[in-house]
Amino acid sequence: MTITENHIAILVCDWSIPTVTEKYGDFGDNTRDLLDEAANKNRSPYPLVKYQVAFPEDGEEGNEPKYVSELEQVYIKLKEDIESGIVKGVILTGSRCDSFVRDIAWISRLNQFIQQVLFNLENFPIVGICFGHQILGLNLGAKVGRNLPEVGWECGTTTINLNKDILSVRDSPFVNVLKTEDDKFLEHINLVEFHQDIVYGLPPPNTGTATKFLSIGSTSKCSIQGLLTEEGPLKVLTFQGHPEFTTPIALDLLKYDHSKGLLNDNEAEKFTYNTQSLNNQGPVIGKVIDEFISIHNTHKP
Repeated sequence: MTITENHIAILVCDWSIPTVTEKYGDFGDNTRDLLDEAANKNRSPYPLVKYQVAFPEDGEEGNEPKYVSELEQVYIKLKEDIESGIVKGVILTGSRCDSFVRDIAWISRLNQFIQQVLFNLENFPIVGICFGHQILGLNLGAKVGRNLPEVGWECGTTTINLNKDILSVRDSPFVNVLKTEDDKFLEHINLVEFHQDIVYGLPPPNTGTATKFLSIGSTSKCSIQGLLTEEGPLKVLTFQGHPEFTTPIALDLLKYDHSKGLLNDNEAEKFTYNTQSLNNQGPVIGKVIDEFISIHNTHKP
């Protein structure tokens, strides 16, 4: 991959999903579509470029997967382009994999990239969605794991209670986007969710980055619905939900998960009803992400 123009890098952390990807594109395509829709006159004119960093395991047990050498070239190029200023921000997509596993080569390499490259940058916009949210939280020192069995999956369009403190952060990307016509602010937002893993709490303050974080909001099943830098040099914005998933994508993914036995009949029916009934406000969060990237490319030190 040779890219010489300034751009935002989308790290695609999953691969093709049967019956879904061919219809809607992969998670990177969905993310690019979201931000293209969110683009406004204030946005820096950077294109969004996909980097495939996730692969199904293809080697025999004990042997290095075949994709490792190809993946290493991707990260070498990414590091060079970040250091040279060509890459102006990074977005980590969702994934069907658990962020906390230790025996998958592509996840181990992503952890290394986060620790050795991304977390050594100042005022550089880093965005995580679902899996991206979890793996960033994990590398910041937060506890990440499977939700309690009695809680289970959180899927389909879900109402999130927003944390009003996100509006008080300096250069908050939420202020302009969440303001209503009567000069108040949205207190809730509906986003598509697809997860049974969660970030259990905020990253501790002694992570070595001198950066503090806020939770963007909560639901009854997940108290950390995203992270926002409160203060410090590391600029992170994450979402447990999937703002990039349209309602048709969500409905087809629910059918897919039900067909694979991941959701039982009652869960599938409930999540489908909510998804059909609630207004999907993913495009609102698309504008927040767009604002976040713009702010931290405009206010470079």
